[in-house]
Amino acid sequence: MRFGLLGHPVSHSLSPKLHNAVFKALSLPHYYELFDVLPEKLEDWMRDFFEKEIAGLSVTIPHKKTVMEFCDQLTERALKIGAVNTIIKQTDEQGETVLLGENTDYLGFEKSLLEASGFNDLPKGSKALVLGSGGAAQAVVSVLKDGGFEVHLATRNAASQEVQNMAEDKDLRVFSYPELDVDQGYHIIVNTTPVGMKKNGILPTMNEVLLVDEQWYRADCLYVDIIYAPKVTPFLQRASQAGASIVTGDRMFLWQAVEQAKLFTGQKDVPVEMMERLLADAS
Repeated sequence: MRFGLLGHPVSHSLSPKLHNAVFKALSLPHYYELFDVLPEKLEDWMRDFFEKEIAGLSVTIPHKKTVMEFCDQLTERALKIGAVNTIIKQTDEQGETVLLGENTDYLGFEKSLLEASGFNDLPKGSKALVLGSGGAAQAVVSVLKDGGFEVHLATRNAASQEVQNMAEDKDLRVFSYPELDVDQGYHIIVNTTPVGMKKNGILPTMNEVLLVDEQWYRADCLYVDIIYAPKVTPFLQRASQAGASIVTGDRMFLWQAVEQAKLFTGQKDVPVEMMERLLADAS
């Protein structure tokens, strides 16, 4: 069976390395590849999906919200989050082929927080700031809201109808970046944007951050980035230099991939330790 990552760009992704290793370890005749599809080409690509010999997809930037309209069924989690990062081709009770949309980002982000130093000590009702409003942000916000956090969202598209709908649906306060107030006293700040990502093999510089003022970086705040290349982004470097605890993006990437691997293989147990070693070697 063929599986793959749908997004743009995707050449940097470690997903093929992880999933192909899982398939090999489980002696499965599967293959995982990359599908780089521009946003304007997505509709045609998805319309042809039924004709393609592809059993399942991982979905990344910028398609996590858009692909929902092409799914025949959505899990309760995907509906609640408002984004899909996994699509499985299935056969329904009538024998028809259907596309099921799921979201494993939720479990991936949740697990990365629960294993983080200091997270479980944060009091209920703590303030969280999420940077970005894309598909990954939808999952991050859902985890934080379910954890009892008061969530604020910062995005360059704060006034857009899509963001306003998200704010109303998830009960968020939304700000543009210039409107952010460092004195809000956030307990956790999460970057879900691509700012600080390695591009074409070139590492970002220390000034590639959304929060420029050094006052944003405090020892009593937890900083999380969902970017995994580089493992420690400029955002996390600044936080670490301030004496703060950090959560690197490879943790969320690992745990969401573990859940995807279970869906792709149909097996409850996948080689997590091997996946973790591969990620560590690649970072």
